[in-house]
Amino acid sequence: MNAGVLGESNAQKRILWGTFGMGATGALVGLNLAILKNLQPIARHTLTMSANWTLYGLLFLSTRELLLAEQHAKPHRTRSADQLFSSTCAGALTGSSLAFVRRRTKAAAASGALFFGAVSLAGQWLLIKVNQKRQQLIMQKMGIGIAREEEDRSSSWAARFRRFVWKDPVLLLPGWFPLRRISSDEYRSILLNRREELVYEKRELRNAIEGMDRREQELLESLQH
Repeated sequence: MNAGVLGESNAQKRILWGTFGMGATGALVGLNLAILKNLQPIARHTLTMSANWTLYGLLFLSTRELLLAEQHAKPHRTRSADQLFSSTCAGALTGSSLAFVRRRTKAAAASGALFFGAVSLAGQWLLIKVNQKRQQLIMQKMGIGIAREEEDRSSSWAARFRRFVWKDPVLLLPGWFPLRRISSDEYRSILLNRREELVYEKRELRNAIEGMDRREQELLESLQH
């Protein structure tokens, strides 16, 4: 399944273009650092930084695509959280691997995982916010109202109170609490089970009454004799 994911044309394009962008960014950063610190030769430092960024980008984007393989079918509301999680994990795995290969120590692997995981998390969060802002601007230009969406996301006290009032109070209870909201099928099943119990109790009560009538009749017959 993972090989099929990396073989998908869209995934390949994202990996290739992302890796190219990382390499170009690394070259630009390396060039500026070499000029600012007067590192000679400048070309070697530029190419070294570009190669490091390219390697990280290739490993990071490939790992991210593998982790996101099961998330593409999910709704948009959960996709952002999945992207944050996948990017953080991919950054941590890639950073720890490269740090361990370079320094051969567990401490370096741990620090690499923490640093690159945090950087990947921040970068993905910023990218999500930029995309959301871009979508809002497009919707505004198209005349599509987003007042309701903004109201739902509002953190004002009035909005929080309104969401709290409209929310089912049972849903606010923790998962371990014995009280929960049952579905219509569960309620129907409970009613059917209760009906069967009542029918059984009614039949038992009728049999008991008939037995008492028979004993009473036998007692009267014995008294007459």
